[in-house]
Amino acid sequence: MEEIKEIDLSQAFEIVNKNKTKFVWLGTENVNQIAGLMNLNSDKIIQLSPMELINTNEKELINSLQGHVFVCYHGNTSKIVAKILKSKHGVEAFSLKGGITEIAQKK
Repeated sequence: MEEIKEIDLSQAFEIVNKNKTKFVWLGTENVNQIAGLMNLNSDKIIQLSPMELINTNEKELINSLQGHVFVCYHGNTSKIVAKILKSKHGVEAFSLKGGITEIAQKK
């Protein structure tokens, strides 16, 4: 499988701001809670189910994820989802290294 770019939080902010993309939260917690942990506005985060993303063939949704930064608990699910989207659909996306737990530990 192709390699996915794992990035740290400062790189993630840079990419989201430069590309006008968003963070994609793959967990179950409320987006507002995650936005608070990440120190950003909740309009910069969308929440999607990893299983739905892996199994979808909805072109519009898939194409809209180009350049987004995927975020999960430890960085594993986000990396897998990004890899599958890249190999199945050619979507270039990023994975937040260490996930939300790494951010929470630094607070």
